[in-house]
Amino acid sequence: MTRLTLGLVAGALALVAASAGAQTPYPTKPIRLIVPTPAGGPSDAAARALAKGMAAGLGQEVLVDNRPGGNTGIGAGAALNAVPDGYTLLFALASNAGLPQLSKASPYRSISEFTPIATIGGNTQCLVVPSSVPARTLAEFAAYAKASPKPLMRGSNNVSEDMVAGQVTGSLGFTLERVPYKGAPQLLPDLLEGRIQAAVLPVGASIPHVRSGRLTMLGCSMAERIPALPAVPTLAESGVSVAPLITAHFVLGPPRMPVEIIERLASSVRQAAQAPEFKQEMDRLLITGNARSSAQTRELMLQAEAQYVQFVRETGASID
Repeated sequence: MTRLTLGLVAGALALVAASAGAQTPYPTKPIRLIVPTPAGGPSDAAARALAKGMAAGLGQEVLVDNRPGGNTGIGAGAALNAVPDGYTLLFALASNAGLPQLSKASPYRSISEFTPIATIGGNTQCLVVPSSVPARTLAEFAAYAKASPKPLMRGSNNVSEDMVAGQVTGSLGFTLERVPYKGAPQLLPDLLEGRIQAAVLPVGASIPHVRSGRLTMLGCSMAERIPALPAVPTLAESGVSVAPLITAHFVLGPPRMPVEIIERLASSVRQAAQAPEFKQEMDRLLITGNARSSAQTRELMLQAEAQYVQFVRETGASID
């Protein structure tokens, strides 16, 4: 066999191998879904429900990997720096769009650095106080805080809570001292025992304790009252000057992911979100909103980022 013939054969074999590799179906191994909050909270529960539904459609396990800390920055940074092969994803909160505006320690400068894949519904944020605080309305709580000889303490575990709290205190003219926590499961024991006097929390995390009488819900960030809690006013009804907070969970990937993998993952999220068992879990968690495409997710990410940019511009807020 001549050298030319050998070269042609080798080239043909390389093309066949490349073609076979290109046709290897994705995914071929389990996918890691990083959740930047602790296990046990409503976002974690939503991520696990989504992972189960995605796994059914993809034919591979989707493993939830909780990476709390750094105001959700630790988990987000791990996903941002992962190989963009579709095997590491981020289950981001809308508040991830605000981290760069509020903290110089953020591992990214804009939420747009991530690859948008899909969106599912988000958590409504509500201001709650322990039953030991003598306030049943937001006006009563503002008066109580103003009369206190030292600032009341407010627990916080992500920047959306900080923005809502800042809008409340700015509108009603009082202050709350921020106490950081990794997540709602760590914050709630201190709140229930009165060691901190307030928190802005996802409604799904606080509602069991509201129903038991251990917490009082003073107002929520949505434009309309929550159907399951018709007696709880919106913050706007209570005199807070605020645009309704964008709430969502984004499924994101590292930069430069292949289009065909994005489309495959987006399809699996859409399929999972339509399953009756997933909808039942979202109803239980009081998570509202519909699944969105990659393009719609990018648009919503930028809208959420714009809310935080405006908030920081108007207030100078920082969590550093």
